[in-house]
Amino acid sequence: MNEDVQSGLTRLRDLHDKVNEADRVAAVKALYGRLRSAPLLVYLCADDDPICDAAIIAADLSDEEWIDVLPQLSTRGQEAVKMRPDLRPLASKMLNIHALDGDEPSEPLLFVEDAENDNLVEKHLEPKTEEASQISALVAKIADYQKKRSTDIPLRDLEHRSYFVDAINAINFETDDSGTIIWAEGPPKGAIVGVTIAEPTFDDGPGPDAYGAAAFRQRMPLENARMRLCGAPVVAGDWRMSAIPYFGEETGRFKGYRGVMRRPNAAEDAGHNDLDVERREQLQQLIHELRTPLNAIIGFSEIIEQQLFGPASFEYRSLSRTITDEARRLLAGFEDIDIAAKIDAGQMESLSGLTEPDWLLERLAQRLQSLTDSKSVDLRINKAEPVRSFALDSESVERIFARLLSAAIIACENGEELRADLRTQIGGQPVNYFSLSRPSRIKGISEEQLLDPSRGIDGDSSDAPLLGLGFSLRLVRNLAKSANGSLTISDDSIGLTLPAAATSEIGLRETEIE
Repeated sequence: MNEDVQSGLTRLRDLHDKVNEADRVAAVKALYGRLRSAPLLVYLCADDDPICDAAIIAADLSDEEWIDVLPQLSTRGQEAVKMRPDLRPLASKMLNIHALDGDEPSEPLLFVEDAENDNLVEKHLEPKTEEASQISALVAKIADYQKKRSTDIPLRDLEHRSYFVDAINAINFETDDSGTIIWAEGPPKGAIVGVTIAEPTFDDGPGPDAYGAAAFRQRMPLENARMRLCGAPVVAGDWRMSAIPYFGEETGRFKGYRGVMRRPNAAEDAGHNDLDVERREQLQQLIHELRTPLNAIIGFSEIIEQQLFGPASFEYRSLSRTITDEARRLLAGFEDIDIAAKIDAGQMESLSGLTEPDWLLERLAQRLQSLTDSKSVDLRINKAEPVRSFALDSESVERIFARLLSAAIIACENGEELRADLRTQIGGQPVNYFSLSRPSRIKGISEEQLLDPSRGIDGDSSDAPLLGLGFSLRLVRNLAKSANGSLTISDDSIGLTLPAAATSEIGLRETEIE
């Protein structure tokens, strides 16, 4: 027995009194089908009867290993082995030969198969190998320890608290190319190593939701997929899993996933029944399945348009450009649905950070240029200096502004001018306020009508947002709300408020805007 195994078993012995029997049983049950260590099995069978029974059920040993380990098991363990329906003939015959009265044989025995008579034959051997002797010695120490231990030992050393009673809120993990978790940091290894993320969970077993399993099949990154773990209370229950695939540096071959699991927050758990959860999971899976072929279509269309594989006629290139634009429009719509579902589930969280207004305006100009050119819209944004940084991460800020301005540009007539102002309102909680003039085609329409998800825009249907103007505006409003901001609609303008940095280097030049 190597030093790591010896050290691990000794550690288990030291922690024995700090973990109650129910938790020990749950931890062993979590190893079902994955308990392949003979020394660990011998140790567990020396514990109380429920732990011994659970260990025998969880064990996965070969016939030869059973024959080797049976003489080392307690009487209870040997009796429990008899109840296993999958016990192979050699091990069964050995149990029939080996006396279960607790007496040790006077000298070691080896049971070998007599091929001619289809039976087991006893052979006397030299004393047991060093490994077997160490196992026996350890079992004897454990038995003696359990007889002599005091029932009122204080928990003096907090650094040696059992893993099974500590709270765990995050688990780092790594899988192999089949999706089986081969490494974990955080929980007891036996509670998660061996669990797969490749197959969706059934009944009460461990596994991911359909979205997570679909992402694995297509080697796509997954974000906040639901994952269920079983076993010890410290890990049992629902988790949220985010992970990315990794590939061999030299061969480029897929090797598995690396990621993290976390406990769902209150917003993700509260107020949503099982039916809602199932529908959101189905929606996420559908979106994921639709994105993949659309990305492939975009890729092939760009190949034709750019003539990467050879010359193509003008008609083919024009058609491929149209296909690319429509596919990207569909992708944008799917992304909006995905974001709306995440907001509804409480999974959309804006991250803290700082976003410079100049960077944002430059990014928006690049992102919206093709749209403003196609509509001949003159978008003018006046930045009323000084403007503080947004107190949000750049991705969240850009997402909110891009969706608002895209919907507004589409609602403009060709050749229309769209004006906007960006300024900082100083106060106890400073905010950046963005005021946008109403496009001509939505002037005189009430806020209730504008925010109606079924609301469209009169005109060319190819210009309209895939999911309607009402859906787009409601999405922007919910995104702003999730970032501690707001969206307001007046007769002449649309106002967007987002938190600004609490301090600024501009200092005395700032004046309060009423």
